[in-house]
Amino acid sequence: MTQKNNQKYIRVCEPYITQKEIDAVSRAIKEGNISSTAKYVGLFEKAFAKKFGVKYAVAVNSGGSALFLALWALGIKKGDEIIVPTFTMVATANAVVQCGAKPVFVDCEENGNIDVKKIEEKITKKTKAIIPVHIYGHPCDMDEIMAIAKKHKLFVIEDTAEAHGALYKNKLAGTFGDMGCFSFYANKVMTTGEGGMIITNNAALYKKLIKLKAYYFHDKRHFWHEQQAWNLRMSALEASLGLAQLERLNELVSLRRENARYYTDKLQGLKDYLVFPSEKKGAKSVFWMYGLVLKKGNRDKLMKFLEKNGVETRTYFFPMNWQPIYKETEPYPVADRLGRNGLYLPSSSHLTKAEKDRIIGLVKKFFKA
Repeated sequence: MTQKNNQKYIRVCEPYITQKEIDAVSRAIKEGNISSTAKYVGLFEKAFAKKFGVKYAVAVNSGGSALFLALWALGIKKGDEIIVPTFTMVATANAVVQCGAKPVFVDCEENGNIDVKKIEEKITKKTKAIIPVHIYGHPCDMDEIMAIAKKHKLFVIEDTAEAHGALYKNKLAGTFGDMGCFSFYANKVMTTGEGGMIITNNAALYKKLIKLKAYYFHDKRHFWHEQQAWNLRMSALEASLGLAQLERLNELVSLRRENARYYTDKLQGLKDYLVFPSEKKGAKSVFWMYGLVLKKGNRDKLMKFLEKNGVETRTYFFPMNWQPIYKETEPYPVADRLGRNGLYLPSSSHLTKAEKDRIIGLVKKFFKA
C-alpha cells in the first residue's frame, strides 16, 4: 500500500472484498465457469431481480452499456431527444448520443439530482424519454418524474449507477421507470470490478435486451443475425463476485450511511464553510460518495492540502454543459456551482474510525489555518 508521511494513503474509494468474495470467484475458476454463458451469470441475474423485486434482470459489461442498451431496446434513434441532467457522469449523455439521439440538459437541485421543476420546459415533440440520475446515492423525486413522463407519454430510464439500495418512499431506486440501470464498477456500493445490470418488468424489453447484448443470435439458427449488435455481456467471474457482494448489500449500504453520519456529525463546527449532504423527506440515500460543497471557494486548495497529507479526494462531476463534446452557452447555475465547489471525501464502506478521524482532523486543520 502506498505510504505518505509514514501513514497509509487513504484512497477516495476502494472495494470491500472479503473471503466470501474470494471463495466465490475461486469456485467459479476451479469449476471452469468463467464465460458469459456460464451458470453464475444467470444466477446473478435471478438473485438481483429478486432482491429488487422485479421480474427480469440482464447482466452486462458496464453501467454505460446498460444505459445504451436500455435506450436501444426502446428504439431511440437519430432525431430523438432525451432529457438528461447536466450534472452527471458522462456515460449518461454518451449513451444517448451512441443511439444517434440528442441529450437535452436540465439543471439540478442543490443535492445534485435533476430539478423536476425544470424538466417540462425542455420537452418538445422530439422528446422520447427522461433519464433521472440518482446522484451520489440519493434518489430523485420519482413521483414527480413519473407524473411528467405519463403526461407527455415518455419512457423513464433510471440511472441507478450510484444508488444500489437507495429508497424513495420505501421503494427501491431503479424500480420506478421502464428500466433501471446499474453500474458495478470497483468504487460502487457493490462491485463486480466492471459490469452493470438492467432491470425491468417488461417481458418484451427483456427479450430485446438479451439479444442486443449478445450479437443478436437467432433463436433457432445459431450463426444467423437479423440485426447488428455487439458483445456487451458480463463474464461469470464478475457474476460470481456480484453474487457474493449482493448478499452483503445491506451491510455495505449501512456502512456507507454510517460514514456519512460520522463525517457530518464531526464536521458540524465547519458549517459556515461547508454544505453537508442531506436526505430529502421520504428518501433514503446510500451516500455512495460523501460530498461537501465549499461555501467560500478554496475547493482545489483543500484537495491539494489533503493530498499532501495522504488523503485522496475527487471533485464533483463537471457538468455536461462544460464538456468539450457537449459544451453549451446556456447557464445551469446550480450545476455550475456544484461543479466549481464540490468534492467528495474518502467513502469506502470499510473505512476505519481512525481513518475517518484523520480525514476529519485534516479538514478542520485546513479551515482553522
